[in-house]
Amino acid sequence: MKKFTFFLVFLLLSAIIHAQESTPGITLKDKNNAKVAYNKGIESINEKDYWVALEYFTASLDFNPGFAQAYLLRGKVNLELNKIQEAIQDFTMASNLDGSLGEAFFYLGYASFNGESDQAVLDSYDAAINKGYGESFVYYYRGIYKLVTGNYSGAILDFTYALDRQPGYALAYHDRGTAKRLLGDYQGAIFDYRQAVDYNPDFPMAYNNMGSVKKKLGDFQGAVDDYSVAINLDSAFYMAYNNRGSARFQMGDYDGALEDFNKVISVKDDYSLALNNLGGTMAKINNFDDAMKKLNMAVQIDSTYGHAYLNRGFVKELLGDVEGACLDWKTAEDLGVAEATEYLKECQ
Repeated sequence: MKKFTFFLVFLLLSAIIHAQESTPGITLKDKNNAKVAYNKGIESINEKDYWVALEYFTASLDFNPGFAQAYLLRGKVNLELNKIQEAIQDFTMASNLDGSLGEAFFYLGYASFNGESDQAVLDSYDAAINKGYGESFVYYYRGIYKLVTGNYSGAILDFTYALDRQPGYALAYHDRGTAKRLLGDYQGAIFDYRQAVDYNPDFPMAYNNMGSVKKKLGDFQGAVDDYSVAINLDSAFYMAYNNRGSARFQMGDYDGALEDFNKVISVKDDYSLALNNLGGTMAKINNFDDAMKKLNMAVQIDSTYGHAYLNRGFVKELLGDVEGACLDWKTAEDLGVAEATEYLKECQ
């Protein structure tokens, strides 16, 4: 529905949209009675006839332009129909007309958030809570805002508030685990990811992220096990294949790593990270020609991928192309790969 990648749930309306080429006409009686039109709008939501609902709420507002609740529900319908700017306008009107309507402030922040820092979004979430709209998902989405904008400690507090109100909130456990991981609390992150999958066993991303923390801690077999569960839950989860391949590489299982990286490419052939990893693994088993092909593809797809240049430099050096290696390492250094500086000493 929206603009940032998290495990979002639509809070009150179904995610299924039944589009229609035309909608039933609204009777004169409906237009002359704001509450009748409003209630018919609610009936249409329950029937998933969102375009019809939009007409009814508009009719209600034509009769009573000061009907804050109608603006609120029309805004939700506009969200359902992915009419984001119209939704923001409706939630703004609802909050202006009724300053005590905490739900309108929440949805205003939710609809306005585009994944970037915006004090107005945070102010809207704060206003919703201060006005008594303290549902678990309100704290959860304020936590999402803080997580995305780098306030990891604040995010942990909000996810904890959400869990206080809804102890089985798997998404809140998952994202609190992510915030802990970003703060270096790896054991705390594993605990939260484990809680997430205990409450929701069908949660491949949680298994993937739990595996990544275990890999960071050096528990490569534990990581492989978690990635494998994620893959069993979602056979097209290319990031989990890539991560499992990386863990297998660390364990010296190069055949297993190659199998996983090739699987990634079969699902997403432009995934430069997997192409880099595939090239690095091929180089490890002395298949330098194929390694060069994969690393060339990686930098062609993403010319800013510094580690692909670093690895291609290693392969060029092994193939006797020292000048080419130095050029790649210099590019890697320019792209911020600190390790490349050490290798450039060989080029002087």
